[in-house]
Amino acid sequence: MYTLSPASFSRLSQVTPAASATSTVVIVVFVVLAVAAAVVGIVLVIRARRRRIVVDTSSALSELTTLNNRYAEAVTPLSVIRLDFGFRAPTKAKFDQFDLDGFGRSNVLEQETALEKAIAVRRTVLRTYSMYSNDVVTLGGQHIGHSSDDRLRSDTYLKIEKSLFNKWILARPTPLAKVEISATYTSPHGRNSYARSTVWDFDELARNLSAAQAIRAERGTVSYLRSKERSLLTSRLRADILRRDGYRCRMCGRAADHGITLHVDHIIPVSRNGRSIPENLQTLCQDCNLGKSNRFVG
Repeated sequence: MYTLSPASFSRLSQVTPAASATSTVVIVVFVVLAVAAAVVGIVLVIRARRRRIVVDTSSALSELTTLNNRYAEAVTPLSVIRLDFGFRAPTKAKFDQFDLDGFGRSNVLEQETALEKAIAVRRTVLRTYSMYSNDVVTLGGQHIGHSSDDRLRSDTYLKIEKSLFNKWILARPTPLAKVEISATYTSPHGRNSYARSTVWDFDELARNLSAAQAIRAERGTVSYLRSKERSLLTSRLRADILRRDGYRCRMCGRAADHGITLHVDHIIPVSRNGRSIPENLQTLCQDCNLGKSNRFVG
């Protein structure tokens, strides 16, 4: 038979009060949490009931629901426009000089029709949302604060009505695009690697597509063609033509030692689609060149 010694009774008398106190604390905490949960539940039920009263009786919320149903499909956010253009540079020099934005513009032109449509659709959605926003403002001014219910104080009703009205407004459909343009270069045997990149958002995509179209249009004009042909008449080509013509004017035969200035002239003027090629170039003195002007003298 097991018996407790006086020392054991002494230890029990020391432990039991502490354990009892701990149990009491646990019970109190449990009761407090239970009461708090009950209070929170009651508050939530009351709030839900108040919201339901306002939802069922507010003309502003009823009209907003009708407006949302009318606009919802037209202002639904569209998918992100995603494009990825990469260039692998053959040399480090070309990598360093590479124009990322220019490369991107030339590439978006290749998808011009599809991108124009995608951009136009998203801009239409934004314009439609602007109309929706104006209608929301008008509707709110006409209906918010004009409904009530005897079960709620007027200030409580108005506060809930305004809160729900703002929450129910359709979100603005921000158009999104992610156009990644990159250039890379890897040295022979892969010893060194380099990379540069830029990313266009929707506005930058639209702006760069417009810029690319403008550049293309400019290149199709006479002024661009003239500038291009004149830029092809390099110093080296000028020297070749002067040497070929013996440093003499092909119209009057005078040379530089006669105190004249020699020009290299386009036989068929650039303004008449003349090209900067040796067959269309000749040496003329300043007087003959000015007299010829932009006429074709065969």
